[in-house]
Amino acid sequence: MLGTEKKVRALYGDVMGSQADSPAVEARETATSARAGLVIALLAVILACGVYVALDAKLSSVAGVTTQMAALDAKVAALDAKVASFDKLPAQIHKQMQADRLAAFAAAAQGLAASLDTDAQKAAMAKIAEAAKALQVEVAK
Repeated sequence: MLGTEKKVRALYGDVMGSQADSPAVEARETATSARAGLVIALLAVILACGVYVALDAKLSSVAGVTTQMAALDAKVAALDAKVASFDKLPAQIHKQMQADRLAAFAAAAQGLAASLDTDAQKAAMAKIAEAAKALQVEVAK
């Protein structure tokens, strides 16, 4: 049975006996293991570089978003200042409208003074026109 077993092993390429312990076979197996280890190490280095590049890209995008957020804060502050100036606009428009009405009143008083008969009436109307002009200047401030 031992001879048959050797024939079967030889038929399927199973090396037994003196060839299994030979230095050439051992050197070949060691070289194959070393190559496989080298390939695995190289793949690990390539994978680590890929992970580094991916993380660097993500961190760069996060840094870009951070700078955009800082710029956004400045824009929001500028918008707040503009809104504050818009809050003052109704008061300014109201003052301007009052000043325009007073100017029209002063012009009407001067025109009416020209059509009056007596000097006392003309003087009184001129006084009213001067008071309207003074009030107009004060309101416009």
